[in-house]
This record gives sequence, C-alpha cells and structure tokens, in this order.
Amino acid sequence: MPFNKNNLFIALFSLCTFPTYAAQCTAETFAKNKLNNFVLMSQQTRNGIPKSVTIAIDSPDGYLRTSVQSNFSQCGELIGGRAKEVTTSTGQKTVFTATTEIELNRTEFGWSIQLNSNGIVADKNSQKATEAYRQTLEGMYLLNDKGVISRAVSRSVIAGTKPKDKDKTAVSSIDYAFNSSGLLASAASKGSMAIDNNTTVYSYDGNHRLINTQSPSTIEEYGYDNEGRELTLSRTQTYFTIEKKLTTCDEWNSHGECTRANIDITITPTDRSAKQYVDKHNAVMTAKYEYWN
Repeated sequence: MPFNKNNLFIALFSLCTFPTYAAQCTAETFAKNKLNNFVLMSQQTRNGIPKSVTIAIDSPDGYLRTSVQSNFSQCGELIGGRAKEVTTSTGQKTVFTATTEIELNRTEFGWSIQLNSNGIVADKNSQKATEAYRQTLEGMYLLNDKGVISRAVSRSVIAGTKPKDKDKTAVSSIDYAFNSSGLLASAASKGSMAIDNNTTVYSYDGNHRLINTQSPSTIEEYGYDNEGRELTLSRTQTYFTIEKKLTTCDEWNSHGECTRANIDITITPTDRSAKQYVDKHNAVMTAKYEYWN
C-alpha cells in the first residue's frame, strides 16, 4: 500500500493565495504555508485564512463514509488534521468493510503522519468476520532550509492475518520537486515494496490552478467555473478494479469554497474478459469553513 495513502485529504481541499491578514505573518510566510499545505493535502483554498475545516461525505446506500477535520494557524499553517474513510461493499454472500484513519500533526521538524487501515470480510449467513488485511504506518514530512517540505519518509507494518503469515515491514520515501513558478511539479516515491515505486506529476493552467495529477494508478482532472471556483474533480483509480469518482460542486460559501457537492462513483473490473458488472454509488459532500477573519 503506497505511503501517499493520505489521498483521503486530496480532492477535499484546494490551493489558495493567502492575503496578509495578521501583521506578524509576512507574505513569504503565507506563501510557504500555502505550498506546504498543498504538499500535505492538495489544499487550494481561494480566499481568507481558514481556522478550521470540517468535511463529511456520506452515501445513502452506506457505501462510503468519510470525515475530515483540519485546523490552521493565523498564518495559514496546518496545525493538525484527521481523516477517516469507511467503504462497505456488499456481495451475494459477504460484506467487505475497509477502514482507513490518518492523522497529521505539526512538529518541530515538519509534520508527522500516522495511518491505520484494515479490511474485514463478514459472511452474511454465519455473521463470521475475518480480517483480510491490517496496516499501520508512521512517517514524517521533512522541511528544507527554506521551511518547505522537500521529502517524506515512512515505515509501515503489514500484519499477517492468516495463521502462518508473518508481519511484513516496508520503508519508503517521497522526494518533492517544484517548477520555476514554485509550484509542486512531481512527487517521486521509492520504497521496499513495488507499489511504492512511482511518480505523481502535477499540471497547472495559466492562472497557477491545478488541472491534472497523474500517477501509474491514479488520474485526477480539475475543472473550474467562470468565477474561477472549483467546479468538478474527476478521479480514476486502477488497482484490482477501476473506480471512477466525479465530484460536482453545487454550493459555495462567500469565499468561493465548495460547501456542498455531489459525487458519482462507478466501479468496474479491470479484466474486460471477465464477467462484466458495474457497481454504482452516489454520495454527498458537505463542508464547513471557519475563518480567522
């Protein structure tokens, strides 16, 4: 499982240009915090300095439940954040529940990240539950001499869930590169597991707005309305299945932040020669922003 599992934060926030609201916060400080927040969470907040952001995603059919809570300093720096995602897939005989929890905290040297995830298969008839996988991860986002995140390192343990299985330990790192405009250009991940060796590339439009991210497993495309507000996010992720999510915003607050969006989810098999099925779900995202000013 890749280190950048903090995708729970990705696509729930947006990149911002922070105005200087507090005298003790210089333009350089705001710019640095803006860039670090983008590395950590792909945050693209349009205007204002958020004090806290709370996001919830819920599916009427129970397939997806997500909660995100983050807090920021008056200079726009992320103090801490938590995210939890639960997906529940129902088959003919079993119910599979996958849970991932992530916590980010500011430390003296950068940000620490902790991740816990597990998958449970429950038999509908016997109600017997079996653990399919379990992973714990600890890592750090490290700052360079300019106070910008340039590297992340992690160590994870994948627990053996069968009687004869042994726990596996994996280590990985991510190196971040920036373009001539100071925007994140790429994140190159290397690790002891094959899935951790990949690069994510970031593309922007002429207004420095994120329009595309691409890695071997995931493609994201962002769309904006005539006022420059984030309107759509299309995300296609390919592992054992192909999962496509189309998020369309239909309500914004006075700062231009999306506060309500509709999410259409379509899941199909990767093997086109196999028996075809299409699993569709819908979810609603709601967000609440509290600002310093």
